[in-house]
Amino acid sequence: MSIESLKNLVLVGLALGLGLAACAGAEVREEDTVEGAVLGLVRQTCMAAEGDGRIAACRRVVRAKPDDAEAEAQLGGLLVQADQLAEGVAHLRKSLRLQPGVPGVLEALAVALDKRGDREAAVQAYRDALEKLPERTDLRLALAVLLRKLKLKDEALAELQAAVARDPRSAAAWAQLSLTLAQASRLPEAIEAGQKAVELEPKDANARSNLGLFMSSADRLPEAIEQLCVAVELEPGNATAHYNLGLAYTRADDLELAVRAYRKALEVKEDFPQAHHNLAVVFMGMGICQLSRGHFARSHELGVRSAQIVLDQFKKICEPPPPEAPDAPAPADKPAS
Repeated sequence: MSIESLKNLVLVGLALGLGLAACAGAEVREEDTVEGAVLGLVRQTCMAAEGDGRIAACRRVVRAKPDDAEAEAQLGGLLVQADQLAEGVAHLRKSLRLQPGVPGVLEALAVALDKRGDREAAVQAYRDALEKLPERTDLRLALAVLLRKLKLKDEALAELQAAVARDPRSAAAWAQLSLTLAQASRLPEAIEAGQKAVELEPKDANARSNLGLFMSSADRLPEAIEQLCVAVELEPGNATAHYNLGLAYTRADDLELAVRAYRKALEVKEDFPQAHHNLAVVFMGMGICQLSRGHFARSHELGVRSAQIVLDQFKKICEPPPPEAPDAPAPADKPAS
């Protein structure tokens, strides 16, 4: 049955009900009026989990009832989903003024602020939400990722350590902790955390890829290659895993397998700047200068800047100076006359 049909039924019912109430002298509540009943139907549309017309319905509700915190929150969330961020944030903030401390609204506000690029305010919104819901590991991870983007690594690390302490079975928390420790140059601890993440979620290709990268950086090459081979088997379309495998093979001086891994990364992601650059370096080391030159050129087009030592090495291997001409023979002495 359509909303219009429901409205008509409501109007008929209300007409009868109001008539009886008038006869009885009963007090008429707002929701028992025609306008109140219609607004109630509009609010149902606003608060529905899906369906067309929800934004328009919510706008109508908050105009009619400016103190409806739930409708304000719903309108704010819908506007954020529609990328109308400024207006969405304004309605979410109004909802919190009307009804402070609602965790779901704080979370929605944090997401919206982060999406809008207002990261500092998003951090505070996540912290406020976590005060209400300290057991929500996903919120703590989102906060940690945001802190890492703001280069607040110590604070991010503290949140992640709190996350694994509260929820030691969270593979995602261990994986994020591993990444943050690696960025802090704490490789042994990063590897330990990464191993925990893989143990909890063996089919997580990204966790294995990162673990392999960290093991490679620590010169634990056989273990790194083992993890990375599993990662690309689990997720053949993971360009980063193929690239990290190429790095490990390069460090292990297995250049042919490194070429294969970098090429696979480029099959998955054609414009992968670092893969082009590293493939160029490997081809240079193998003396295959034409292919090296092409991949260097493409990596530079994509924004990679080669270190001067690499450029000097390329020039030495692939652009040697021409051989000097042999010394001309000395002129013969003229015969005596």
